[in-house]
Amino acid sequence: MKSKVMPPLILTLICAAVCALVVLAHEVTYVDNTGVLTKEMKEGCIEIFGQGDYEILTRTEKGEKKVIDFGFDHVNSIITDKKNSNCLIELTCDGYAKGGLHLMVGIDKEGKIRGLYFLSNGETPGLGANVANKDYTDKFTDKSRDHQIDDVDDLTAATYSSKGLKKACKEALEIYSKHKEEIFA
Repeated sequence: MKSKVMPPLILTLICAAVCALVVLAHEVTYVDNTGVLTKEMKEGCIEIFGQGDYEILTRTEKGEKKVIDFGFDHVNSIITDKKNSNCLIELTCDGYAKGGLHLMVGIDKEGKIRGLYFLSNGETPGLGANVANKDYTDKFTDKSRDHQIDDVDDLTAATYSSKGLKKACKEALEIYSKHKEEIFA
């Protein structure tokens, strides 16, 4: 009986020890990067609005730092430049690919889109990926209403990607209009 019990018992003890070491390694090396602007995000902020004092909106809840998203599913973060009253909303939306559009929508103090910056684009190369082309994204500049965004023509052979980009822009404008005072508080 001892020969049948000992191997699984020893294996269980080894697994428990390895798990404890993994947890310890995580605790020792974990760095909370919630609310930290990446290099690429800073580049997007500067491309849309120029130099500024950008920061991600966060709140502390039960001792943990959380990104403020105002309950919107697609929002990754809200970035502000309070000095210049500019706001960038980082979203991940579906185009043709699920979660294929990861971008920042820059909105000025008048509530108009000032620019779009793609952090990643998982749409079909040569088709849906073309929604990230400057010629197309520039068509959203100065838009401040849903109907204005709907007036932008979809790209040929990239209908789902175009609709996903429009949805991202509409959602960003909705967040800005509903929460402007909270964003710049």
